[in-house]
Order: sequence, then structure tokens, then C-alpha cells
Amino acid sequence: MKADSLALLTEQGSLTDLMQQLMGQTPTLKCLTQGKGHADRIESQILSIRPRKFAHIREITMGKGQQDWLFARTVIPISTLKGQAKRLAKLNNQPLGRVLFGQINAQRKRMWLDIVFADEVGLSDFDIAEDFPLWQRRSIFQIASGPLLISEIFLPDCPVYESQ
Repeated sequence: MKADSLALLTEQGSLTDLMQQLMGQTPTLKCLTQGKGHADRIESQILSIRPRKFAHIREITMGKGQQDWLFARTVIPISTLKGQAKRLAKLNNQPLGRVLFGQINAQRKRMWLDIVFADEVGLSDFDIAEDFPLWQRRSIFQIASGPLLISEIFLPDCPVYESQ
């Protein structure tokens, strides 16, 4: 695996900043959805969200021009959206990492990597071959008002898939 690929998968700070460095330009971020919704079963277990309770869900793509490198889904329990964390509900096309690391002092409590397939993670509309293995990293962050979960799926145009 190339050093850039490993750096993208294991970055502990702002992934947006690292992507900008690798791209040589500011990444294009598109907010696909942002608002109240339901966490899936695994997200609910990780964040201790009771059944039928709403969470704040934000889904974005980020990339270089027309090439999306990343799909990210953030799940924030409603109880976490207090004080400074309220701004997380209205990020629109602003990168989450810059707020987490720069303004509200988030601490990553856990990060893990796995391989997923587009249909397993709700990306069947992304025109990705169903047998293409996608890297996913999930991180639990703790902020003053509570936890949040970020799932980042590296899309086929991302350089993590370039051969050595």
C-alpha cells in the first residue's frame, strides 16, 4: 500500500486537510442530506440511541472536481447537539473536521477500518460495481455534550485504491 493511501486511511486529524494537501486544491464538498433521521441498527448500538429516537444525520461527498473520493455519514444523537455542538446541525457544505478539531475540541475515542460493499452501506445509487471492495473507517468522537459517529467510505476514484 502506498504511503498516501495509508495516510488517508489512518489520518487522526482532519481528513479534509490531508485531502487538500494530496489534491493540491481545496476539496469539493457536497452536502447530500442534513437533518433529523434514524440511525441504522449498528449506529444506534454504537451511540446508545434508543429505537425510534431521532438523531441528526448528515451525508456528504468530497472529492476533486467531478471525482468523488469520499462518502461520509455523520450520526449525532439529538442529546449531543447542545452548546457549541449546535453548530454541527447546520454545517451545510462546510467540512465537519474543521469544526470538530478547530472549534469544539473533539477527541477521537475509537477508529476502526473494514471493507464494505456499496449495497451494504446504502451506496447502490453511486454506480459502483457490486463486487468492488470499499475501505470504510468509522470513528467515535467525544465532545463536551456527548458522542458522535462518523463513517467514511473511500470511493473508487480515491487514490487509496491505486496499486503500488
